Amino acid sequence: MRYLDRKEFLYDPLVFKRSDTVTALGIHAEYVFKHSAKPWPKFFEVDRSEQQIDPLWHMPITERTTFSRTMEIPAITTFDKAKWRIKKQGRTPEQMFHFWVANLHLSPPGTNPNERELDPVRLDYFPQAGDLVEHAGYRLMIINGEPDESAYWQQTNVWLGIVFHAVIAPEGDARPVINVRETVPSEQPGAKAMPDWPADPPTGPVPHSWP
Repeated sequence: MRYLDRKEFLYDPLVFKRSDTVTALGIHAEYVFKHSAKPWPKFFEVDRSEQQIDPLWHMPITERTTFSRTMEIPAITTFDKAKWRIKKQGRTPEQMFHFWVANLHLSPPGTNPNERELDPVRLDYFPQAGDLVEHAGYRLMIINGEPDESAYWQQTNVWLGIVFHAVIAPEGDARPVINVRETVPSEQPGAKAMPDWPADPPTGPVPHSWP
């Protein structure tokens, strides 16, 4: 989703001209940039135009998930302790990850007067439920996003940062495929499930040349 497509977060343009708002947005963006996880979490924007949803069960029925963009975004990450639950599949872990992203990094260039040549990240992107995140070797799915209650600037509706909650995707924690239009090696015709193992050593007396 584009940043300005989220109608709830459109503000009065005069608010951004206030010096205190400009300073607060810049300080928060610099704080997130310096204290972000390394490497930056990689966000995969799901292409909703190519997704098909079942009208009854409201589940995606597209064979492969397609991504319109792949972006690395600085974010302060935290996670909860893994919880184990007994299900039909056995003991499964349930763990929540939290990504705190700055407003200034998500907004497109030219929308704020705090435009500086030193701003390293200026994206026209707003994560939404269903987008994937690759971080710390896990394949995560965003399930919710909410502005932190302590990140609103004074008595305005300007949020300095927003927290996105993500869990391990239902299809597993495998690394997302960058180019989803090409099949992975294991899905190509003639692919073998297991690699060819070396031939068995010869039986009988071991020759002197055998190590």
